[in-house]
Amino acid sequence: MCARYILEAAEKDILMAYAAELTEPFTPTINARITESMPVITAEEPGKIQMMHFQLVAHFAESPKSVKATFNTRDDKIMDSKLWKPLFVNHKRVLVPATGFYELDKVTAPGENQVYKFGLVDRPIFSYAGLWSKWVGPGYELPYYSFSIITTESNETVGAVHDKKRMPVILNKEDEALWLSKDVSPAELMQLFQPYPDELMFAERSGVRANTPGRVIGGDENSL
Repeated sequence: MCARYILEAAEKDILMAYAAELTEPFTPTINARITESMPVITAEEPGKIQMMHFQLVAHFAESPKSVKATFNTRDDKIMDSKLWKPLFVNHKRVLVPATGFYELDKVTAPGENQVYKFGLVDRPIFSYAGLWSKWVGPGYELPYYSFSIITTESNETVGAVHDKKRMPVILNKEDEALWLSKDVSPAELMQLFQPYPDELMFAERSGVRANTPGRVIGGDENSL
C-alpha cells in the first residue's frame, strides 16, 4: 500500500500547479511518512493548500493515536465503511499533491529490501484522490486534521513489485476539479478509481533503504 510518497517540488511550482494559495509553509520531501503534516486541497476550500496529517483519524476515535487510523482507503470498500463512506459522500475529499511514491519489491526480490520509485513521465506534479477528517478531543487545543490516500487495483507497472496488487488512485489533471466538485454523484466519482495507464508511468530502482526510521530530504543514501 502507499505508505511513503514523494513531494519533491518547490513552493512556487506547487502554487502554479494548483492555482491556490498556501496557508502555511511546507518542506519538500522524498519521504512523506505516516502522521507527517503534508499539503492537501479540499473540496470545501479548493483555493487553499492546507496542511493535514497523513493517516486518517476518524472523528469518533478516542485520540489521533487510534489503532483504527488508516493511511489508505480501499476503493472497493469505500461504500461499506462507517469511516470512509460518510467522508466520501459528504464531500470530505482532497487532492494530495505528489511527485512520486515508493513500493518495496515483495514479488521479484522478497526479503531483499529493494525499493522502487514510481512517477509519471509527463507530469512532474500530480494528485492522489484522498479523504480527510477533523478530530476534536481532550488533550489537543486545536482540531487534528488528517487524510488518507485512496487505493485501487494496480496496473502492471506497480503490480510487478507490489504483492497486494494495489496502487494509489492518481487523478488525470482534468479530473482534479471533478474530484472536488459537490455536484457529482458518488457513482460518477467512483469511475475515477482506475489504475493509471502503464505507458504514462515510470519505475526505477531506488537508493532509498527500506525499514529504517527517520524522515529524510534529498540525496540518494536515505531511509524509507
